[in-house]
Amino acid sequence: KVHAVWEPLNQNNSAGNVYDSKKICNLKSSSSDAKKELERAVKIADSLGLKMIGWIYSYSDDRQGNDNKESNEGALPVFGGDLVVGAMTQIDNMERIGSDDGKQFITLALDANTGATEAFQLSDASVQMVAEGKLTVPDKISRILEAKEAIVIDTKETTSLDSVLCLVNTAMLSHEGSFSGNSGKKSYTKKSGALTANTRKALLTKFDGNDEDLISLLCNFEVLMALDRLIAQDKMSELCMLVKKYSRGQRKAAQLSNNLRLVLKNVLGG
Repeated sequence: KVHAVWEPLNQNNSAGNVYDSKKICNLKSSSSDAKKELERAVKIADSLGLKMIGWIYSYSDDRQGNDNKESNEGALPVFGGDLVVGAMTQIDNMERIGSDDGKQFITLALDANTGATEAFQLSDASVQMVAEGKLTVPDKISRILEAKEAIVIDTKETTSLDSVLCLVNTAMLSHEGSFSGNSGKKSYTKKSGALTANTRKALLTKFDGNDEDLISLLCNFEVLMALDRLIAQDKMSELCMLVKKYSRGQRKAAQLSNNLRLVLKNVLGG
C-alpha cells in the first residue's frame, strides 16, 4: 500500500514541458540540495516504518496519441527517459533495503490532462541493462532506447529497444494512505517546502484541544518534511514515533510531551 507521496522541490515545469530525466539520474551522485532533500525524505520514511515502493511522474504531451508514432506496439505513457529513471531509482532502492524488497518497485505514469494513471513494473533484464550502463537516457524524448551493445529481440540483433518490451502492467486498487493528509487539499507547503500560513494556523488551533486532533493533522508526510527543517533531530524522532503509533491505532500511547508541545508551538509561531 502507498501511505505517502513525496515530491522533490522545484520539480514543477511550465505547461507542456517534461521533467528533466538526466537531472534526476544525476541526483544520486550529486552533492546538491536536492540529494539532501531525498536523504531527509528517506530518513523520515524509515522513522515512520515506511519504505520506498515506487516513483510517479506526470506528462502532458500527447504520447498516448499523435506523439506516439515510433512503434507498432500501440500507445504507451512510458518513454525511454522514464524507463531509465525508474530503473536507476529501483537500483538505488535495492542497494538501500536489499534486492528482494527493493525490486518490489512500481513506476506510475500520470496523464496531467486527464488524471488517468497507469502502473508498471520494470523487467529484471531492463534494470540489469541500466545497472551495467548499457541503456542510458536518450538525447531526445522518445520511447525508443539505443543500447550501447547489440541485444537479441525475436532472434534478431539490434541496438534499438522499444520501452514497451521492458514493462509489466500492474493492477492498482484505490487506497487512502496513513500519511497522505486530506486528499482534497491542494498543498500544505509552499514551493520552498515551508509550511503555508493556513497549515500553521490549522495546527496551532489544535493545541487547545486534545492531542489526538493535533496528531491527526501531523500524520502527513508533507507536514513532517517541513517540520524536520525547524526542530532538532531528537524532537523529530519523538514526533515521528508519536504519529507512527497513532497511524497504527495506538491512540492512547500517542501523547505529546510538554517539551515537544512547547517546541512545536514555538516553531509554528504560537
